[in-house]
Amino acid sequence: MPVVGTGGHVDHGKSTLVQALTGRDPDRWKEEKERGLTIDLGFAWTTLGNQEVSFVDVPGHERFIKNMLAGSGGFDVALLVVAADEGWMPQSEEHLAGLDLLDIRNGVVALTKIDRADPDLIELSMLEVEERLEGTSLEGSPIIPVSALTGEGLDRLCSSLAEKVAAANRYDDAVTRLWIDRVFPIAGAGTVVTGTLVGGTLRVGEEVEILPDAGKGRIRSLQAHETERNQIGAGTRTAVGVAGPDRDRIARGSMLGRPGEWLTGRRRLVVYRTARYVKRPLSGRGAYQLHLGSGAWPVRLVPAGEVEDQKVGVLITDHPLPVKMGDRFILRDVGRRLIVAGGQILDPAAPSRTAEANRAAKALIPALNLRPDRQATALLEWRGAERPSVLSAHSGGGIPEKAVGSAEWILSRSYAQRLIHLAQQVVADFHRENHLRPGMPKASLSSQLGIGLETLAAVLSLTDRLRARGSVVAQVGFGPRLHPSEESEWERIRTVLESTYPTVPKLQEIGAEAELVHALAREGRLIRISEDFVYLPLQVEALLDRLRELSDGFTVADFRDATGLTRKYAVPFLEWTDRQGITTRHQNERTFTGDAEGSVS
Repeated sequence: MPVVGTGGHVDHGKSTLVQALTGRDPDRWKEEKERGLTIDLGFAWTTLGNQEVSFVDVPGHERFIKNMLAGSGGFDVALLVVAADEGWMPQSEEHLAGLDLLDIRNGVVALTKIDRADPDLIELSMLEVEERLEGTSLEGSPIIPVSALTGEGLDRLCSSLAEKVAAANRYDDAVTRLWIDRVFPIAGAGTVVTGTLVGGTLRVGEEVEILPDAGKGRIRSLQAHETERNQIGAGTRTAVGVAGPDRDRIARGSMLGRPGEWLTGRRRLVVYRTARYVKRPLSGRGAYQLHLGSGAWPVRLVPAGEVEDQKVGVLITDHPLPVKMGDRFILRDVGRRLIVAGGQILDPAAPSRTAEANRAAKALIPALNLRPDRQATALLEWRGAERPSVLSAHSGGGIPEKAVGSAEWILSRSYAQRLIHLAQQVVADFHRENHLRPGMPKASLSSQLGIGLETLAAVLSLTDRLRARGSVVAQVGFGPRLHPSEESEWERIRTVLESTYPTVPKLQEIGAEAELVHALAREGRLIRISEDFVYLPLQVEALLDRLRELSDGFTVADFRDATGLTRKYAVPFLEWTDRQGITTRHQNERTFTGDAEGSVS
């Protein structure tokens, strides 16, 4: 169900023309009736050819441009209205700028009020409009002289609109999205929100989410053109009765979608161009308002140069917004109350450093207007690694091509190969410098690669030359091996322990290197009882034999007497058996509970 949206200067006859075309008055507020002035969005519908069509009537007064922009994002066909007796006016230019910056190319110009102008003035007005359209997205659009009062030209206008409607090619996004332009309560129906469903479908009974923070709810009713529906497809203006969300957090600019399909953010990378009447580049110090979907928010612009003749920047809002690659937006200068620029979202999660913006733009611009899968692929190539759910949200449901990894974390093939090669080099270097260690700590490897632990796990799953063992990563087939000099040192340590048992010296007194002690302990040649003491396995076994002979409820003194150890040795040994689960301590008494043979190994 395509949407035709109006545009044009105040009092050029937009609402009157919509009423003449549809038989319905789009002005719904009392103040609009009294003042004869459209203040907010108006809605009507009719049939053009064989197609039912929605009309969105927007205000033309400069004070209500914000409301005009709230409705323009969902247009399939633009109906630009210019009065023949007044000709081109300031809001004619600003509304055209908005349509042009949104790249709306399917349009018709209605030259209204021809009953108030003579033929020469009508011809001059048509020539002026034709000239004004040059160089914009609506260049070459048909210009139809009409009078809503007498009906002259209305049939031709309807035919022209029907042709444009038939040619409308609304892209049916894979993800559900409805920008909310009205919200109100209805007794028995709960909260009702209205807007144009620009992607996906809605069904009665299904769960939805209203972003950024109104929460989840369930659809209780659907209505289009005052007709109840069980299901609504993309391109339809609809009213949705929804139960569950926090109504106080729903406003114009909120977005309805399916849970889990969208993510919100405050920084987005964009390309943009200025309106043709803006003569100087936009400054990052300007006060701007971002118009996207049906909403408007204060925004800070950080210009970042140009790429391929397109201006690049980062838009930062305090308000989190659910956007995807390719979304179109308008920037309005708050001080001048003027549309100054428009563009598209390149990356919904802008690089944290503005200096990277140009590199990101070069990588992403070629995929800007491609299908979601290609956009997801481009985003993954730029980011290197990402969660599939994030790529889907940022591309409107896209699945990247030729990605590698797991269901939780994927990498682009090129990035994965670079990381695999680098990881192999880093681990090999670590083995050469730390031949006694079983492997490189995962945290150290991920830090050197500049990736997170989740990405590291995905990288390791792609190579058969590295493997994770607990908290470390090692080359397949690698094992710590003592050099001849270290074997000699081991023999010295063993001799010292054998000759001094059971009152062995402290490690510091033995003079053994810490790395060698760790390696000997991992191999089972030594058993480390505490920071200060190590024993040979047979020595530990002998002490455990004495332990087994003690009755339940033995004390440190009992163990000391049974082994001939002093308290200096008995306490650390029993604390070790406690940690190993060999003994259980109850205040000052212990019970033998463990498997001594297993504990020694």
